Amino acid sequence: MAASINQGTVINNIEFAQKALEIHDIIIVLHFSRLADMLANTEGRLDCRLQGGKDANNAPYIRLLVQGTLSLTCQRCLQPFEHEVSIDTHFVLVRNESDMPAPEDESDEEDYLLIQAEMPVFELIEDELLLALPIAPRHEEGECSNESNTGDYKKPNPFAKLELLKSKK
Repeated sequence: MAASINQGTVINNIEFAQKALEIHDIIIVLHFSRLADMLANTEGRLDCRLQGGKDANNAPYIRLLVQGTLSLTCQRCLQPFEHEVSIDTHFVLVRNESDMPAPEDESDEEDYLLIQAEMPVFELIEDELLLALPIAPRHEEGECSNESNTGDYKKPNPFAKLELLKSKK
């Protein structure tokens, strides 16, 4: 099954995994409303793929792959810059929260999703995109337009005027 992904796409995630189905689409960034609020502009497209399957232990999983570029605002110079996004998340499907390992026992390679008869695919993708954003987006070292000026600027001494008054006495 090579269906497309839109804002209304829902899947039965356990059936999707057991049948090893796949959905692939190129999604316009503008359609992600929560993500759009955090971007410098909403131009661009993201290549999104959702694959179902079973692992070596016969546990059902869903794999989410997202590739593309987002336009973020640099927190140093406040200018837009391109941020490459590459998401490859493996979700193990579990019946209830008690089947999930304790946070300290979790593997870095796996995340967990509850089995749902109607899982909104678009929301899952947007959630993962939001988690992939840097906390404080910045240009790479040496690429910021403000960086060349930061070393030459000296902050004025707030007590300079007091020093002048003291010297007049």
